[in-house]
Amino acid sequence: MSTVAPEVRGAQPAPPVRHGTCRLTLTIDGTEYRLSRSPSARAAWHLKRMAEPRKGTVYCVLTHKCIVSCTCPDSITNGAVCKHVRALKALGLVARRATPEAVRAARHPEGGVS
Repeated sequence: MSTVAPEVRGAQPAPPVRHGTCRLTLTIDGTEYRLSRSPSARAAWHLKRMAEPRKGTVYCVLTHKCIVSCTCPDSITNGAVCKHVRALKALGLVARRATPEAVRAARHPEGGVS
């Protein structure tokens, strides 16, 4: 027994192409941040805080010569390794072998090299 192939119609128009935007977000300790690449530095990330009380604050995490630093108050005022650096390392956006600036400063208080 043979079957007949279905009738072939002319070329069908392609479905419409959908264009949209995407956004990379990160949640640290219940606070949402929007991530974006820095337009001026190659190895830098901008994290914009999306929740109150400091909504709209932008922090910059920068890697240069295997030293990573952040502009948040924890890094600047307290000299601590901040949560932003740790989160970006966990995501693989910052090299794991990069040394946080706070750790380097603690190891070399006089500002020596190595």
